[in-house]
Amino acid sequence: MQIFLVRLQHFFKLALIIALAALVSGCIQENDERTQLEKIQDAGELHVKTIYGPANYYLDDNKPTGLEYELLKQFSDYLGVELIIHPYHSLKTMLDAEKTRAKPFALSAAGLTRTEKRLDDYRMGPSYYEVKQLLIYRKGSLRPRNLQQVVDPIYVVKSSSHEEYVQKLQRDNPELNLTYKTLPDEDLLFSNLEAGKIKLAIADDTSLSQHQYYYPHLNKAFVLEDELDVVWLMDKNDDDSFANAVLAFFTLQQLTGSMELLQEKYFGHIDTFDFVDTRTFLRRVDSQLPKYEALFRKYAGQLDWRLLAAVSYQESHWNPKARSPTGVRGMMMLTWPTAREFGVTSRVDPVQSVKAGSAYLAKLINRLPDTISEHEKPWFALAAYNIGYSHLIDARKITEKLGGNENSWAEVKAIIPLLQQRKWYKYTRFGYARGNEAVKYVSNIRKYYDSLRWFDEQINMTEQVARDLGLEISTRPDQEPVLSEVE
Repeated sequence: MQIFLVRLQHFFKLALIIALAALVSGCIQENDERTQLEKIQDAGELHVKTIYGPANYYLDDNKPTGLEYELLKQFSDYLGVELIIHPYHSLKTMLDAEKTRAKPFALSAAGLTRTEKRLDDYRMGPSYYEVKQLLIYRKGSLRPRNLQQVVDPIYVVKSSSHEEYVQKLQRDNPELNLTYKTLPDEDLLFSNLEAGKIKLAIADDTSLSQHQYYYPHLNKAFVLEDELDVVWLMDKNDDDSFANAVLAFFTLQQLTGSMELLQEKYFGHIDTFDFVDTRTFLRRVDSQLPKYEALFRKYAGQLDWRLLAAVSYQESHWNPKARSPTGVRGMMMLTWPTAREFGVTSRVDPVQSVKAGSAYLAKLINRLPDTISEHEKPWFALAAYNIGYSHLIDARKITEKLGGNENSWAEVKAIIPLLQQRKWYKYTRFGYARGNEAVKYVSNIRKYYDSLRWFDEQINMTEQVARDLGLEISTRPDQEPVLSEVE
């Protein structure tokens, strides 16, 4: 009995301690006068929601990348805290995540546009780029020219600005008799449109441009809305500290040109689309690339093997016996002087060609000054691979003389075509060069490179799922989309 009473006494003491601790904690929280920004900096962590996607966040060789990721990383560094990314597979899941989390996220960043509903629900950061909202159809099917010609259901991503837009159209224009259905993410939206399982969809122009290189039948019907602001979303509250830090950060981004560099990196090569070329490329990814993938991987050296493969496709369409009218030959289209420099005895030998081409491109990259950022050096080097290093130097000097930044690919690529004009090249050291061709050359390679990275990501995801299920796979995943999760 005495033991029981002792235990009961200990229990009441413990209960009292817990109650007092809770009371003290509550008082501390109530009296916590720190601002939202101070709380984040004191915690040393910035928790952010985003969505998996080519412009937002994804893992490339197990390294995080994406425009939103890079921008958020710069922001977290600006605040002096660690970035903690919480990625989601669907927009609805991301937006609903706040309801199931004890502590609020600092912000949501996923290429989100400013809308009336979001203005009611969130505080918004400044616009950091603009997009167009498009009606998209499948190339080869009937193209509507205006909303009056739309008879099929329009598919949109659940909880997106596009869903808001269609709902507003239905309210304001009942005579149109529009219907819509939803899918949870853009990849399902685009893959099913590519497969002909749905007929119409709404998406932003940047998303369409990025996905056309995997789904070439996607095409713009017409523009629904222009100049939509892309912003970060934050919780509404009376504390301006964090929102002011976001505003100051974006002001600095504009002043330093950092935002322009990011836009060039992710969007600078997607302004044009060639349906025939893309379709041919995708076919050869299946038929030709498997024959040479191991070769590219083996001799990539400091390069990403997918970049090396993209260069080879641009040069020869992965044909070891390719020949150009100017006399260059092989997988990497080497001139005889370059071939001899790297010990090539047969330019049509794929092993020798790929090995030498990789070494030559690496040499060009290493030759570039350190004033050029590492992620832009490959584009400068590719231009040099095409027109020669000396002509690239001429273009950089012209850029500098015109008051531009000779270390920015976005600015130099606008100048390179001037090397075809006598009024410009007559003042250069090395004279005429096919500048337009060089710019297109680099742009094409970047598109092929993006596509190969996407294919590689799909393979890795499939292999991971297979491992999780205890299965084995030995072939590329079937690219045939499946319609699912339609609401």
